[in-house]
Amino acid sequence: MTMGDLILGLLVALGFFVSAAVSRIFRGRMAGIFIGGVTGLAVSVFILVYGLTDVFSIAAPAAEN
Repeated sequence: MTMGDLILGLLVALGFFVSAAVSRIFRGRMAGIFIGGVTGLAVSVFILVYGLTDVFSIAAPAAEN
């Protein structure tokens, strides 16, 4: 496990804290849960999509005739 893997894991876990912070902004219980949850998931997915290409070398698919 490299330092990049550890940092990527911490950044993905950051999505939970973003979710909690956003849910505290909204006073309505259900609005906070839904908007906070969606925001937290969006942050985690954003970090995974753009972080995995930097941490792991992903080979381009070979196009054969």
